[in-house]
Amino acid sequence: MLQKIEKTSLVEKVCQQLESAILTGEYGPGDRLPTTRSLQTMLGASLGSIREALAILQQKGLITVKKGTKGGAFVREPSTAMVSESLELLMRQLKLTPRELSEFRRNVEGGLIRLVLKRATDQEIQNLAAYREKLRACLGRGETGWYQLLRTEHRLRREMIVISANRTYQAVLSPIHDNIVRYASKFLKGNEEMAEEAFFFWDQILSAVENRDGDTAAAKTEEMIECFLEHMNRQGSDLA
Repeated sequence: MLQKIEKTSLVEKVCQQLESAILTGEYGPGDRLPTTRSLQTMLGASLGSIREALAILQQKGLITVKKGTKGGAFVREPSTAMVSESLELLMRQLKLTPRELSEFRRNVEGGLIRLVLKRATDQEIQNLAAYREKLRACLGRGETGWYQLLRTEHRLRREMIVISANRTYQAVLSPIHDNIVRYASKFLKGNEEMAEEAFFFWDQILSAVENRDGDTAAAKTEEMIECFLEHMNRQGSDLA
């Protein structure tokens, strides 16, 4: 049923004003906000409303509250940490389905590898190509080798993220790859055959990397992600 629209609470109004003052630069990183008493006078709100608003701003990552004689509410330096921390929690609690992760990764990691090949130095390209032998060394070890390969993949992907020099990729893809083994343990029972299949894809990807062929590297990356989602579907592990 339709209900009356509630008016914005006083706490929300205080939050909106303080958030606007921070985002527009009236208060910059490291600046101390007025004391709660001063804010009470300036905004005409109760101390309780002011404190509740400050707690919300702290949860949003806009301020940090320090106690003591030199304490107070201070504006935080802008950071992607909150994004990473939230995604890290979703990943650790297995709240994202394999399909959701695969769809996202397929559309994002192709772009990442293209950017990497534009920015990588010749030495960095050689370092990435050297992962071929590290991945090959995981073969022939059954399930143990499968998880070794996943951990090697993790190091390779983290190196690519660093080369990209892009904080958005860093914030979003790092927590995903930091928890990818957890997802594999839950949703995909790996074996020697899958390790060999993963190596088959990486062999093609790294060959394209050596040739700075971004289109082929991206296409094979997307194909690999889709292939292993299909493995999960066949095992009946996709919860979507």
